[in-house]
Amino acid sequence: MDVLVIGATGKSGRPVVDALVARGAKVRAASRTPGAAAPGAEPVRFDWDDRSTWRPALEGAEGLYVVGPVRQSEPELLMHQLLDDADGIRRVVLLSVLGADRLPSLVPMAGWEHDLRMSGREWTVLRPNWFQQNFGEGFAGPLRERGVLELPAGEAALSFVDTRDVGEVAAVALTSGGHGGQVYELTGPSALTHGEALSALGRADGRDLRYVPQEPAAFAAALRGRGVAERSVEWQLALFRLMREGGNAVVTSTVREVTGRPARSFLAYAEGA
Repeated sequence: MDVLVIGATGKSGRPVVDALVARGAKVRAASRTPGAAAPGAEPVRFDWDDRSTWRPALEGAEGLYVVGPVRQSEPELLMHQLLDDADGIRRVVLLSVLGADRLPSLVPMAGWEHDLRMSGREWTVLRPNWFQQNFGEGFAGPLRERGVLELPAGEAALSFVDTRDVGEVAAVALTSGGHGGQVYELTGPSALTHGEALSALGRADGRDLRYVPQEPAAFAAALRGRGVAERSVEWQLALFRLMREGGNAVVTSTVREVTGRPARSFLAYAEGA
C-alpha cells in the first residue's frame, strides 16, 4: 500500500507515518516545507495554498491520510477540491474531531466528513478527543513560562487521547480491510479535568503546574488580539462550549477494538511512557 500522509509533520501526522512504516507501507510524508522524513518515509511537498503541489504528491498513492486545512480561509472548498483531484486514491482516513456532529456548521470538520462520504471512496473518519500531547506542544509555552494554563474549559472532564493511538488506528484502517464506512471516536481509558491532568504532569516533572478556568470572552479577546480570524475564534469557542457541556467526557473502547491493545493512559504520557 502506497500512502500519502497530509500533515505529516503535525501532532497526529507524525505518529501516522511511524505506524504506517511499522506496518510495511510505502509512505510519502507530505508537508508544506518537507525536510528529512521519518526512516522509511519519503518527504514530499504539499501546500494547501498551492494547487500545483497537489497532483504530484497524490500521484501513484492508493491511500490517503488527511489533516484538513483548518487555517485556510476556505477549508470546506479546499477539502472538496482535494478529493476531486485524488483520482487514484481508493482508501481515505480523515482526521475529524470528537463531537463533529454536535458542533455548529462553521466548524469545518462536519463538512469534510460529508464530502468524504460522498466521494465514492472507501473512507474512515477518526474523531479523536483532545490530544495528550497538547500539554507538551500547544500548551508548552505558558506552562514553561508561568506554570499556569488558562482555558475556557470550566471544570469539565476529558478523556485525552494519545496521538500514538490515533496514528495506530489510522494505520490499521489504511492498510487493512473492514474499516470502510466507519466513524471511530478515539479516547483515552479515563476522563480527567485539566487540573487533574496538570497535577499528574507536575508530579512526574517535579513542578507546580496549575489550571485556571478562563472566561470565554477573555479567551476570545486574546485570540483576536493575536490576529486569529473571526471564524477560527468562533469555532474554537464552540469546541470549548461542547467541552463544558460534558461532550468530551465520553470513554470509548475503540482503540482496543481496532488495534488489539488498550489505549494509553494520561499517566503513562505524563511519565514519558
